[in-house]
Formats: sequence, structure tokens, C-alpha cells
Amino acid sequence: KRKRQEPYNEALFETKVTQLGPETELVNKETMVKIHKTIHELADPYKEVVMLRTFGELAFSDIASVFGKSESWARVTYHRGKLKIKEAMESEDNM
Repeated sequence: KRKRQEPYNEALFETKVTQLGPETELVNKETMVKIHKTIHELADPYKEVVMLRTFGELAFSDIASVFGKSESWARVTYHRGKLKIKEAMESEDNM
């Protein structure tokens, strides 16, 4: 009933990543630059929460304590921030 899962093979993952062409890597870098610009254009507290979670790799409980809010507030704010980033990226692509 339960399917067997293949063990994680790090070498296989690395070969797939390194097989990406230079065009793909360039597109990925351009996309990352767009995402960073979009994050910096977000209003507070979305910008701060997204940055603390994504780049600071903080737990939601830690983010909540930084702002003096609840953990659920941190989760909701992060989620809304991600949605705002996604909407901004999609609207930029449609231009």
C-alpha cells in the first residue's frame, strides 16, 4: 500500500543543476534581481517579514517576537507579502 521512496541522491541533484545551460542561469539571475527589487518595493511590515524569513531564515516565532506580535501574525504577513511579490512579478511580465 505504501510506495517506496527513493533515497535522496545528492550527486544526481548536483548533476541536474550543473547541466543547466548558461541561458538558463542568466534567466535565473535576472529573475532573482527582479524578485529582490520587488521585495524592496514592498511596504513595511511585509518587506521586513519576507526578508527576515527568506534571507535571515528566522522561524515565524522569532519574527513574531521581533515585532512584538503573534506567530500567526508573522505567518499571515509573510504569506501576504509573498502574494504581493507574485502579483507584482506577474503584472511586470504582462507589460
